[in-house]
Amino acid sequence: MKEIIFENLKIQQGVDFGKLTTMKIRGKSHFFITVKNIEDFRSAVKFSKINNLPIFILGGGSNTIVKSQNFEGVVVKNEIKGFEKIFENDESIEFHINSGENWHNFVNYAVSKGLSGCEAMAMIPGTVGALPIQNVGAYGQEIADILKSVEVLEISTGKIKTLLKSECEFAYRDSVFKNDAKGKYFIVSVNLKLLKSRPEMPEYKALKEKLKNIGKNEENLTAKDVMNAVVEIRSKKLPDPEKIANSGSFFKNAIISKEKAIEICEKYQNVPLFEAGENYKIATGWLIEQSGLKGKEFFGMKIYSENALVLTNISAKSYNELAQARKIVQDRVFEKFGLKIEQEPLEI
Repeated sequence: MKEIIFENLKIQQGVDFGKLTTMKIRGKSHFFITVKNIEDFRSAVKFSKINNLPIFILGGGSNTIVKSQNFEGVVVKNEIKGFEKIFENDESIEFHINSGENWHNFVNYAVSKGLSGCEAMAMIPGTVGALPIQNVGAYGQEIADILKSVEVLEISTGKIKTLLKSECEFAYRDSVFKNDAKGKYFIVSVNLKLLKSRPEMPEYKALKEKLKNIGKNEENLTAKDVMNAVVEIRSKKLPDPEKIANSGSFFKNAIISKEKAIEICEKYQNVPLFEAGENYKIATGWLIEQSGLKGKEFFGMKIYSENALVLTNISAKSYNELAQARKIVQDRVFEKFGLKIEQEPLEI
């Protein structure tokens, strides 16, 4: 493997960065750079501009699907880590967290300090930089609930700026970073606000029942109780990417109208619906299961037998194989329910 040095940065050529993603779809990058601090990133951007090459930022690789077998650009692996407390009062603590920090490790730390607000988002793989892009969430919590601001570097100018929560345009698994600001910024860090009070009892049925079964209620529930229950549930529902290649929840839960919800409930019992403003969110895993696809394998990709929302890579090597399997799932769900389901992971 060839290497070159640019402003003290080691730049590798021909790296199969698909191996660094949890889905393990192969793809080589023309150039590959690991950055440990913001100055490293500035140098990486400078290198990409001098060579007129696109740049892609890779975090933990859990929410990335490699589409290009040969990416003619610069893949930057973000390893800018660390976090610190920046504000505290009687009710809350605010943290400044660098974008390369492992998210689950931070959740563990916060819960160990008795803080609430992120405990239901335990075991979400990846790094902090992905949080505001996807508006990551689970079991009724999402990053928009606790985020105060995002520090970004504008790639075109190299300037650092702070975006407030209101400027991030958060929606369900969506944000300005996936739309108008896509490719415009490098997320340097986030500021999150966590509470010292007890968490609220989760509304998600499986989680709520598990907590009630161990005698937990609004008066005695702790963030650690919630996190432990989430870890137990997720461990059963989501395969370990170290053993089975996957990107976690591959499809977004579908948002449907009240009329569509009524239509489906008239045909099926125990439909997993959740209020989402004036609309409803329906569990896409349930839609896939009802379409008869749970446990089925297509083109080396398999719908996970414990959770139909998860697409696992059994033997697929190329993006084309994944795309064919994805289309089968989407087509079957549309044929049965008239609903279009969307992929959650990003693509390069």
